[in-house]
Amino acid sequence: RTCDCDRRAMSSLSSRLSGQMVLAPLTRGGNLPFRRLCAEFGAEVTLGEMIFARQLLKGDVIERARLRRASNEQVFGVQIATND
Repeated sequence: RTCDCDRRAMSSLSSRLSGQMVLAPLTRGGNLPFRRLCAEFGAEVTLGEMIFARQLLKGDVIERARLRRASNEQVFGVQIATND
């Protein structure tokens, strides 16, 4: 069951993204050069590649690099995956 606060948050997010060009999240295809190019072609919201929390916490340099944002990315989000 979804609480009202979740519905309000989703509604707010949906209204903020309405009319904007959003680059769909990609597990291993949304690298920095690709996102930079998409932003040049009008993407207003971009998402980085999937980051694995365990490797990030261990200090993996590749996972840390996936957190980098290009200077022309207006709104940048990250995807973080984990398991117990």
